Amino acid sequence: MSVVITPQAMSKGIEFTGVNLTPKAEKTGATVVLKVFWKTTAFWSDSDIAEYHEQAPNIIERLMVEQYWNREGAVSNNKFTCEDFALRVLCEFASKRGLPVVLKTGVRTYKNMEVYNPEQHDKYSSTMYGFSEMVMLTYGAPDMQRVDENTVAVAEVGVLKPGDILALIRDIPMKTRAHHIQMAFKVAATRVDIRQGNTGGWSTQPWTAVRNVMGKNMADPQNEGYAGMPIESGYFEKVVVGWDYHNLSANSFKNDYLKNFDLFRWNFFGFNGMCGKPA
Repeated sequence: MSVVITPQAMSKGIEFTGVNLTPKAEKTGATVVLKVFWKTTAFWSDSDIAEYHEQAPNIIERLMVEQYWNREGAVSNNKFTCEDFALRVLCEFASKRGLPVVLKTGVRTYKNMEVYNPEQHDKYSSTMYGFSEMVMLTYGAPDMQRVDENTVAVAEVGVLKPGDILALIRDIPMKTRAHHIQMAFKVAATRVDIRQGNTGGWSTQPWTAVRNVMGKNMADPQNEGYAGMPIESGYFEKVVVGWDYHNLSANSFKNDYLKNFDLFRWNFFGFNGMCGKPA
């Protein structure tokens, strides 16, 4: 997709950060090629956010049962690492409504509409799937802790909503960085159901570096070495002291476990401010 960037075009609602404007006297402008994964046609509003929380369980349920033909021609179910699963739910909702998504990692900031760069974009289709896979390559669980960039903090479990994020941090002594992500699926006064992606195999150094040398990138959903697992189910149950955790997929139990998580919500209104104006 090509767009001519001029001051006049800006006044009509076309805006992209990092693009130099031509002088006001210049009527022709400069042609800028964009990578459009989906077109931004609206800003997030209160009603969009409410609908996201309402629709998140439906998106999650569909992703759990959805099947497709993989590259080898076999029928396969969706598999995700924990943070990739949360990203996919967000992108599924936003892309169908023309809403912006802007996500930051230690590598760069990703937008659903970007100035085209062949090195960054050529391996990804101009679809929601392409955008998701591009971000997934470098987006990790700690990126959920980028408050006021990717997320905003949720103060307590009582205000948690479906589609919100639970980031596991404090189960390891002195831990400050999130290393696992869950998504709220259903929320009630004494029970919070979650769904989560997970990682198969050893996903720590030096094993990940060894696998990368072998050409098997555990973080890349386009790579045969991708570590994503089928979506798992579990729930937290409020008890006399804290919230106990039941992992239904692994048939495991952890006492008073919710205290190890920080709670987040996607930074919907922040996405508006970082994306430029809708077309």
